[in-house]
Order: sequence, then C-alpha cells, then structure tokens
Amino acid sequence: MEANQKMLDAVKWVSGTGCVIGIIIFALSLFVSDYNKDYILTAVGMAITLSAAAIFLVGIFFVLTEEMVMNTHKGERIVPETTKIIKINSKVKTKRSTDFSN
Repeated sequence: MEANQKMLDAVKWVSGTGCVIGIIIFALSLFVSDYNKDYILTAVGMAITLSAAAIFLVGIFFVLTEEMVMNTHKGERIVPETTKIIKINSKVKTKRSTDFSN
C-alpha cells in the first residue's frame, strides 16, 4: 500500500498543479482582454485543466488496478473433495441428410 500511496500522492500533486495553472490561465483570459484577442488563452487554459483531469483519472486507474492485482491471490483455495470424472463416450452414429425432402 505504501508504493500505491506514493504514486497516488505524485498523481495528486501533478494533476492539482496543472489544474490550478489551467484555471488561472483561463480566468486571466476572461478578465484581461488585451492578451486574448484570438481566444488562444481560453483554449490553452481549458486544455491544461482538462489534461490535468485526465492525468488524475489515469493515475487513479493505475493505482486501483495495481491494488486489485495485489489482492487477487488472498483467500483460501477450494479443492474439490472428489476427483471422479465421468467420461461420456458418444459413439452414436447419426445419419445426416443434405437434401430436404419430406
């Protein structure tokens, strides 16, 4: 769990920083109109914010899948009491016709 916690903390810091920077650039583009004649800062701010959110979701997915893989081998193994296997021999000859006459 410690390795997963370190990875989760790193993902939180990276995505949180990216999200804050993206929101600041987006807010700057709304309030300061001299720098945003072609709406490029709006697009950049939204792109940074959305990519930070995507990084967070992918990081959470990796942490969860690693945790699930590490916990799959826990528990008791159930062994059947009997090992009798019934073998079915099907030596029945069937006649299959290819014509459809009645």
